[in-house]
Amino acid sequence: MKIPPRDGPPSSGGATGPPSSRTPGGPLSTRMAGMAGSPPSGRGPASSPQVVGRSITDQIETVLAQFLSPAVRKSVIDCGIRQAKVDPLYAREGDLRRLLVEVKRGVKLFVRDQAQLDRCITELGELDHAAPAPREITIDVRNEEDVLRARSAGRELCIEHLVSDVLQTKIVTAISELGRNIVRYAGNGQIIVRSLTSPMRAIEIIAQDHGPGISNLQEILSGKYRSRHGMGAGLRGTKALMDAFDVKTAPGAGTTVTVRKYLG
Repeated sequence: MKIPPRDGPPSSGGATGPPSSRTPGGPLSTRMAGMAGSPPSGRGPASSPQVVGRSITDQIETVLAQFLSPAVRKSVIDCGIRQAKVDPLYAREGDLRRLLVEVKRGVKLFVRDQAQLDRCITELGELDHAAPAPREITIDVRNEEDVLRARSAGRELCIEHLVSDVLQTKIVTAISELGRNIVRYAGNGQIIVRSLTSPMRAIEIIAQDHGPGISNLQEILSGKYRSRHGMGAGLRGTKALMDAFDVKTAPGAGTTVTVRKYLG
């Protein structure tokens, strides 16, 4: 699978608590209520939680109306609210982000045309007005301790962007495999971990070195080659864990492996 062009990264989440400890006047609530229009005269922000709740789901439904029937889009939104454990009347920035992730998963089950799906996912992503600035972490890798630092960087980005435990495990495992290949075969190199927002939310990992390169890449990826260090298993395992995988290498010219895990 070819790696598409990259853009800047996704979003970080806010902590949530039970409705009794949250107020409708939080940052997201205030902004979303304003987007839904001014409250009727005599009603201030303290009396408008229902307007806030409707504004969140209504904006999602407005996007979905272009692609799904009324019954299907209601089902997708309701399922997203349950899966994200969101109370739309008291939703904050992190809640909205989790809800959008779940809604995007639901949309993928019903929108079959790829162009339409891409447009829907993009428009849903635009509802997340609190997405943080792009972030990228670079770690110089020379030994196992550096590999652990790279794993920590990947975990940090995953937590920041509300990545599920399952995907986080896959991302951190890929970082380990790529980092150890650098230590064993090149001696030193770099791991770059970044978050992306386009064409889809993703965590991207780039492992690059100036070592001897890989002369038998296709043999390794096919599963026919076994080294005493298990290099073939490492690369093949990483490819199996990720959604996008690309290797650039040549004898004496080093190796650059770029992988992505899409977050929905």
